[in-house]
Amino acid sequence: MAAPAGKDKGGKSKDELESEVLSAIAAFEQILEAIPNDRASLEALANTYEQIGDHTKAKEYAVRLANVLIEENDIEAAQAVAETLKQYVSADPSVQALIDRIGAMGAPSAGTREGAADGARAEAAASGQTVAQKAGDKGRAAFNMAEELAFAWNLLEAKEITQDEYSSLVQDLTEMSSVDSATTVSVLHVLEGRAFKSLDRVLVYVSKECGTPVISLACFEIKPEAFSLLPVDFMVKRGALVFELIGKDALVVVMNPYDRQLRRDIEALTGRKCHFFLTLPSEFDKALDAGLKGGNQSADKDKK
Repeated sequence: MAAPAGKDKGGKSKDELESEVLSAIAAFEQILEAIPNDRASLEALANTYEQIGDHTKAKEYAVRLANVLIEENDIEAAQAVAETLKQYVSADPSVQALIDRIGAMGAPSAGTREGAADGARAEAAASGQTVAQKAGDKGRAAFNMAEELAFAWNLLEAKEITQDEYSSLVQDLTEMSSVDSATTVSVLHVLEGRAFKSLDRVLVYVSKECGTPVISLACFEIKPEAFSLLPVDFMVKRGALVFELIGKDALVVVMNPYDRQLRRDIEALTGRKCHFFLTLPSEFDKALDAGLKGGNQSADKDKK
């Protein structure tokens, strides 16, 4: 059966969809007022304006993002933005100069390239890994802001949080992720930190939505043989840890069950079939601390 006139397949009217888009734009622009160089917000706004056909605004934010990436010397991300910028060259020739600057970032001299490659190979050989594996491990351990923003947006669409709560949530995520600290940043951590009264209801909703049961980690002893299956940086930055082994299978808690790539990365790193669960952020943090202490104690025993 076709959707009613003026509505999409999800039953939302054109006005409702436009309202949601405008709310998202307002939220990201609010973040940029506080943090002008926030990459996630610049990228989201460039994409959103492009989708609604406002190419002038889309170009403006894409250019701002490109300049931030050049300043941060993030070659790979800058090159991806350069591909997007190419569509604006005919209307604005000055964009070509920006694309050329990005191209120059990825063109080191032959000696520099060879030296970097030799260094990477030597470092990888020392740890028994290939260069590709080392690059993959580093990428896996990086905090994924896009997935956390998607998580927050899902809660807003489901009316589990209000527009104001969503805006505050996004701002907190952005500010926390910009600080290089050994703490886990996630939607659930922010909600719990804000003493969000409906956190239990959110957990139940997310559990049903993602098919990820809620579990109490207080009932488990975090054993080194399970905990050590994932790198510490990965556990902290991506919000995941193995809390038990059942035969060859691993039981894993994740702070963002919507993140399917996270699940794939965990199975790739552990080399096991994994069963995923959800828990309170405070319980995750306690289990992480317990696992780290258990690992240190095991190391001390080995030295003796």
